[in-house]
Amino acid sequence: MIALPSQAQFKFGIKGGANFSIPPKNIKASGYTGWFVGPTARATIPVVGLGLEADVLYSQTGVRINDTDITRNSIEIPVLLRYDLTIPGVRLLFVPFIAVGPQFGFTIGDTQQLWKDIKTGEIISKYEFEKTNFGLNIGMGATIAKRVQIHANYNIDLGKTGNYTTISDVANGIMEKKDSKQNVWQISLAYIF
Repeated sequence: MIALPSQAQFKFGIKGGANFSIPPKNIKASGYTGWFVGPTARATIPVVGLGLEADVLYSQTGVRINDTDITRNSIEIPVLLRYDLTIPGVRLLFVPFIAVGPQFGFTIGDTQQLWKDIKTGEIISKYEFEKTNFGLNIGMGATIAKRVQIHANYNIDLGKTGNYTTISDVANGIMEKKDSKQNVWQISLAYIF
C-alpha cells in the first residue's frame, strides 16, 4: 500500500444504484428499496491489479413497519480494497473484480418515526435510526471498456442500525426496546472519466 501512490493510476467517476434493505430479524418489519448516488475515486496498481476505491454517496435506505415506510437519509463512505482479475485477450473490453472493505455512515435529517394512539394521542411505539453506523462491504463486479463499472455488493451492519420501542403492556405502560441491525444488498452502475 505504501507503493500505491507512486505507481497507481487514479480515476474518478460518478456512481449510482439501488439499495435493497433487508428487514431486521428481531422486529416485525419488511424490506425497503432505496437509492444512492455520488462521486467515486479509484487508484489501481496496473501490473498487480490491486487498488483502492472510495466513494462519498448520498443514500436512502429504510424499513417498513406497521405499513409505514421509514426512510434513512445518509452520507455513506465505503472504502474498498479491490482486486482486478485481468484476463489476457479481453482486458480492454472486460475486467472482473472483487472488493471488500469498511463503510462509514452518517444519518442526516429525521431519525425517527412515531406512532400515536388515535384516541389519546400518546406515543405507543417508535423506530429511531442511529446517527452513525459502521459496516463491512463484500462485492464483485466488472469494468467494461475501461469506462463503465457494474457492481453487486452486500453491506453487513457491524453495529446497529436503529432501535424499535413499543408498549408491551398497555395497562402498566411498560415499554420494550429492541435494537435492530439492517443489512443491505446494493447494485450500482458507475461511469469512470
